[in-house]
Amino acid sequence: MTERFHGPLQTEAHHHGAASHGDDHDCDDPGEQGWGTHAELPQARLFLPKAQALSFHRPLNDPVWTDTYEHLRDDDPVIGLYLNRQARALPWWIMKNHHVANLTLDDLPVLVTLCEMCSGSSAFRAELQGRRLVFGLRGQYNGTILLQEEATKTMWSPFTGVGLTGDMRDVALERLPVSQCLWSEWLAMHPTTRVLYGEQRQRLGHGSTYSPGSPGILPSFLTTLIRPLDDRLPHNMLVLGIEKGANTRAYPLERLPGPVLNDSLGDAEIVIMYRPGTFQALAFDRRVGDRVLVFGCTETGDVHDRETGSVWNVMGEAVSGPLAGTQLVYVNSGVEEWYGFAAHHPDAEIFGAPAAPSLPSMTASRSDG
Repeated sequence: MTERFHGPLQTEAHHHGAASHGDDHDCDDPGEQGWGTHAELPQARLFLPKAQALSFHRPLNDPVWTDTYEHLRDDDPVIGLYLNRQARALPWWIMKNHHVANLTLDDLPVLVTLCEMCSGSSAFRAELQGRRLVFGLRGQYNGTILLQEEATKTMWSPFTGVGLTGDMRDVALERLPVSQCLWSEWLAMHPTTRVLYGEQRQRLGHGSTYSPGSPGILPSFLTTLIRPLDDRLPHNMLVLGIEKGANTRAYPLERLPGPVLNDSLGDAEIVIMYRPGTFQALAFDRRVGDRVLVFGCTETGDVHDRETGSVWNVMGEAVSGPLAGTQLVYVNSGVEEWYGFAAHHPDAEIFGAPAAPSLPSMTASRSDG
């Protein structure tokens, strides 16, 4: 029987080297066929042709969308997109068979990524200077998957959207908001959503035992880390990771005080919208016009701004009141496991952590067994 989702928040610190939930990653240890290397990314492990040809290493380029939902279960984790006031959902159990989706949504080229190992998912505008970019899965790097842009053969980070090699090094794609949540939660917010269709057999096999925040990191991923694991938090703790320029901060979901948090990051005034008890959270800029809004919530959990009394949803959209229809500007953010965010943002602050006089010692051991 396929393992079902059993809740996002892990409160126990698990052994960093454990691979107990990842034995079905058939090609994460390719054995005799080995790995390729990349001169610009010494820690990267590239799939050789035989591994790259596996079905779960091929991108999703021909999605089938439907507005019927019989193939879904209430507790299926999904990746939710809400763009131009249109909602679409991509179930984890379909995306774990591809990791990369090259989509076109109302003429907008969109890249969606998922790594079930680190529970990370992101979306980006997949074009530069008017040229469509098409991506595929190329291997593993810095504890997660590694992307390749097909035309230029350059390597890209799947969650920051930054080019890592060649002429595209340090080029950044525009990031788009993604909500990770359960299907029942997404449907309640977006009852007319379209959803990616898949056959039930796709629930099985590769990646089928993973769910958001599940423990363990396979040795093949550990060996690609640029730095030792950052042990300031349990490796699989789900955090909302936020980037604003050079400033980064991780907000452990279990430390968020409620549906809304007013904060600042660098010179930006931000608000975090969160559905308590879930793994759905995003960050937005609080500035609307020449005003910086201050948000609060009622006893029933409705989020409102104190300046106009308008009511807002978790996607940063005002749904009633004087500001109805206003969309807050998205701040680069997404939910993933702590180890994945810390690997790409080693200087990140942690919300709710006591101030320390210096950076913590990064001496955590790494096991390949």
